[in-house]
Amino acid sequence: MDKGAEMNDTLKKTPLHATHKSLKGRMVPFGGWDMPVQYEGVIAEHKHVREACGVFDVSHMGEIWVGGVDAVKFLQTNTINDINRLKIGGGQYSALPNEQAGFIDDLIIYRMASDLFLLCVNASNVEKDYEWLLSRKGYHDVSIENQSHLWSQLAVQGPKSPEALQSLLDPVDFGKVNNLAYTEITQVQLFGESAYIARTGYTGEWGYEIYLPNEIAEKTFLKLVSIDFVKPIGLGARDTLRLESCYLLYGNDMDDTVSPVEAGIGWAIRFEKGEFLGRQLMLDQKEGRVPARRMMAFLMQEEGIARHGMDVYKDGAKIGVVTSASFLPSLEKAGGMMLLDGESAAMDDLIEVDIRGKRKLAKLVKRPLYSAKVK
Repeated sequence: MDKGAEMNDTLKKTPLHATHKSLKGRMVPFGGWDMPVQYEGVIAEHKHVREACGVFDVSHMGEIWVGGVDAVKFLQTNTINDINRLKIGGGQYSALPNEQAGFIDDLIIYRMASDLFLLCVNASNVEKDYEWLLSRKGYHDVSIENQSHLWSQLAVQGPKSPEALQSLLDPVDFGKVNNLAYTEITQVQLFGESAYIARTGYTGEWGYEIYLPNEIAEKTFLKLVSIDFVKPIGLGARDTLRLESCYLLYGNDMDDTVSPVEAGIGWAIRFEKGEFLGRQLMLDQKEGRVPARRMMAFLMQEEGIARHGMDVYKDGAKIGVVTSASFLPSLEKAGGMMLLDGESAAMDDLIEVDIRGKRKLAKLVKRPLYSAKVK
């Protein structure tokens, strides 16, 4: 067996792995999974999502259920957003912080019942998040169950995504889905099985994410891509779409050394709710008592594409590092995000990115790079 085949055998596979190969998806390792990076090409797929509708296999994402008498209290002290703001069927973007205010992970939390919550976590962090939550359980009367192996997840994204879902659902269920506000979730029937559909996504377009049993993942995916305006989309376009919208990617834009304040999601931190892990340091960063870096967006002004980890300079001094960057098809320019030291640079400043030994001019611009259409 050659080395490539051996490595491929060690990668995890979603229930749609064979389907991707039959659709001529180009498979690549991603976070320990063998996933399709593209089908017809990243730029074409990117534009199709912006203009019509695409479906992504995101079954590598994790589903952790937290329930019990103390579920609210437990999540309040271990996440940055306010669980009490969630009504049943509501969802919120949040983060699991560590003691130093860094990210264990960012996630979406859905309130499925008064004392039952679904946590959608990043693929590469499923086991880490699960173990972290268990370690924080203490005396709380709470159950924590990692059900990631039971669920597949499909993202249906783009302006025609409601029409795509209409072909899957009976009129009553489609009515429920069609009435969802942004981040809300509802239960539906798909091919005789219970599933959930949330009005969320990672593209900046109107869209939905379907949580469904593994057994019906292939049927559902094939039904969707059989629609004339729906195409399968790979992880390459998923990355350029999220980057234009300045959505964070764990491991690139933030990790356990970057705080939610530094990452630019201060709007999701609810200091007023009371104590939670890392609260005081985040508050000190927000109010300027402790130095904090800043996540800023940029567009290249000279030819060249910046990449994760490249150094950023201003007036000859290093001021930060590129966290995520690419060619951005909707803008027809290269750009991305960077983490910069404190007040080292401001909006509209010209800075330089060291691209393979050559410093190329870039400009700091307002986030997001692409105006989201999720609402």
